[in-house]
Amino acid sequence: MSKFQQMTEAVRDANNTLRAADQVAYDMGRMVVGRLRHCSVYTCEQLKRELKDFNIHTGNWK
Repeated sequence: MSKFQQMTEAVRDANNTLRAADQVAYDMGRMVVGRLRHCSVYTCEQLKRELKDFNIHTGNWK
């Protein structure tokens, strides 16, 4: 297998991993609704920082 093929395969594997991680995040997001009071302060701070870029009225990210 050539170096180019190895690189292409590695990129494909990385993209598959990212898609799987996105699906897990989607599933976890649905599970955490109504349960945030059980999260650590640090986790809540991080979520709030990330959500500042989300417009609840349009349903879009900045």
